[in-house]
Amino acid sequence: MNFSDLSQNAVLAKARAMYAGTLTNENYVDLANCRTINEAANYLKGRTSYSEAFVSVPNVKIHRARLEAVLKRYMLSRIASLCSFEKAIGQNLYEILLLRNDVDCIITCADYLDSDNIGEYLLFVPDFFKEHSELTMLPLERARNFDELLSGLHGTRYESIIKKAMNGKTEFSVQLLENVLYNYLYTEASSIICEKYKKGKKRDELLDVFRMRSDMKTIESIYRLKKYYGSGSDIHTGSFFNSGITSFSEKELASLLAASSPDEVLELLKKTRYGKYLPAGDMVIERKTAIMQLRINEKQLRYSTHPETVFLSYIGIMENEMQNVTHIIEGIRYSLPPEEIMKYLIRNGAGHIVYGKKLEVINSIEKIGVLKNV
Repeated sequence: MNFSDLSQNAVLAKARAMYAGTLTNENYVDLANCRTINEAANYLKGRTSYSEAFVSVPNVKIHRARLEAVLKRYMLSRIASLCSFEKAIGQNLYEILLLRNDVDCIITCADYLDSDNIGEYLLFVPDFFKEHSELTMLPLERARNFDELLSGLHGTRYESIIKKAMNGKTEFSVQLLENVLYNYLYTEASSIICEKYKKGKKRDELLDVFRMRSDMKTIESIYRLKKYYGSGSDIHTGSFFNSGITSFSEKELASLLAASSPDEVLELLKKTRYGKYLPAGDMVIERKTAIMQLRINEKQLRYSTHPETVFLSYIGIMENEMQNVTHIIEGIRYSLPPEEIMKYLIRNGAGHIVYGKKLEVINSIEKIGVLKNV
């Protein structure tokens, strides 16, 4: 066995060891039954792998914002740890995650252009990402309009990418910015993979990881177009996402675009490779795609023999877990009963989303106008 094989096996072992510490359904139920934020914090600290997150936290009553900050910092530090480890043994998938971190930072700054605050994400970026990023964060954090944001990106690859995409468009939107940057991210990820692996199952499997993530955004954008703009939607608007990195055939994508309603989009989706992962029931499209991604990530992590695939799948699972914990904390904050909190979680085999209560836990979905009637 050569050094490369040993290195890749080390990545595989590290990712699966970390996966062993993810929360179980029993943990979720116990957390949902906590009646105070402090009780939830003590449970995480004393009975889960999140105990490491509280090493430097004083043993005093903790409020909701502080707890979420502690957990988010811990999650990002775990991703950074995996990236640093992968880089140290001569692999290069960490480059994709560095790009994604840049994209997330830019979008977070765009979300806060009209605010006197800075995005919480920026407060928790680990040193590994800061040291390897081409972004200068201070001018981005201080930006209060699109021109200032673009000025903060001067000299980076992102400045030219955004300028090119905005050519001829007079109105800036965060959604357009997201589409532009994620389009670039998935395209660049595919290039990095194809450069390293010229052919073979590993190459195809890794490409499928990013095709899946790209396809989920495409599904969401097509569904929203049909729901809010009708069958005659203009796919060239900033609301449509299609990176060209896809597992859909040309015929499948054409059929989805030609669908006359959001329900028809879902029916057509059942006939694609994603059909077996599509959850049943009446729920917002972002919930459906999140469940699909979790199901695919868990399958890849359990059955793939390729360390890079396991590495990326674990990160997807961990990010979903962080969202679930945040939802539980918000549910406790609003004094929701445990059974209702559980309905907000994205789990394999998860049930329907509950309509009727407007929570901060779905603010990210509301920002793009999906839950206008909740």
